[in-house]
This record gives sequence, C-alpha cells and structure tokens, in this order.
Amino acid sequence: MNFNNLLNQVLNTVQKGSSSLGKSNGSLLGKIGSGAAVTGLASMLLKKKTSKKLLSAGSMAALGMLAYHAYQNWQRNNNNAAANQQAQPVLNQASFDPTGQAAEDAGRVILRAMIAAAAADGVIEDEERQMIQAESGNDPETAKWVADEILKPATAADIARDIGNNPALAAEAYLAARMVCGDLARKEIVFLSQLSQALNLDEKLVEALEQQAGF
Repeated sequence: MNFNNLLNQVLNTVQKGSSSLGKSNGSLLGKIGSGAAVTGLASMLLKKKTSKKLLSAGSMAALGMLAYHAYQNWQRNNNNAAANQQAQPVLNQASFDPTGQAAEDAGRVILRAMIAAAAADGVIEDEERQMIQAESGNDPETAKWVADEILKPATAADIARDIGNNPALAAEAYLAARMVCGDLARKEIVFLSQLSQALNLDEKLVEALEQQAGF
C-alpha cells in the first residue's frame, strides 16, 4: 500500500472540495473521482471545522514545509534555551521531506494522526463509514486499512510509538492533527494534549505549530 500517495490524494481532494464548505459537498467530491476510501476520508475532514491551512496544504510536501517553518520559528525563539536544544536536535528542511520508505512510514503515521483527530470528538457519520467500507475498485486493501483505522482510531500512545525518535515527524503529525481538529471541543483538547505529551513536544514548539496551523 502506498501511504505517501494516499495522503497526497486525501489532502488534494480536501483542497479541491474546500469550496463546498457550508454547502452539500457529496456531489462535488463524487465528481472529483477519487476512490471510496479517499473520498470518504476527505468528506469526513471537510465536515470538521478544519483550518484554512489544511485546506490549502494539498500535499505531504506542503504539510512538511509548514511544520518546518514552525520548527524554524521555535528554534529562533529558543536559541538560548540549552535544555530545549538538547531535547530537540537542530533539523534541516530535508528532515521534513522524507523519501523512499521513510516517506511511506511518514504518510502512514500522519494519516493515522489525522483520522484519530477527526474521530476525537466521537462523531463520524454513517455516510462516511459506508463510503469507506464500500468497494473501492482495484484498491480494497486501502479501503480496509482506512475502515479499520476509523473503527479503532489510534491513540496518542500508538502514534508516538509509530514515530519513535523522529522529532520532525512528531511535529508534522501534531500539526496535521491540529489542523484537522480546527475549532476545539473538549474531547479534541484532551486528545491534542495527550498527543503533544506522548510525542514529548516542547510547549513552545506546540505554540509555534498552533500558530502555523492558523490558531
């Protein structure tokens, strides 16, 4: 399964469908022609109060660039904090733009974080579930993976375990989750707090990521 491609498709479909916010987006998403899993995920994300940054981040590379800018801002503002520098190593732009298997792993983790964030408030409509569980042409494996993730969303600990010692991916996964949550309800606040703690993100870095997300 190509997780990098799946994430790019989802982000691109969300971007194309963003003009339907406040309207009926089902017909528009249908015209885009994505597979059932992609369309179901995009529909689920569009019905959240997502940030405009997520709607404009049409690819994994664009999402990585946003996370990199937040990381740069955090480093500039904390360049005299020795403790922070020890906890979070200096990263370059390439760290936020992985290739090969690293890109596949990153795509999978970011998708898990986005699905978990969308499910954090406990509201996933039957329409999206049915769309994702429907036959998806020649890619039933993707539909099954997405359906399984929605049936049992990853916990903050699950996501942190997948990320391991990868601060760039940790920042990117948190940023993606924050963008999906948009305007926060209580359960989403709890989820994001648990996620930032599980990822061992510095509070100032979380603030920088929040600002980059548009909040």
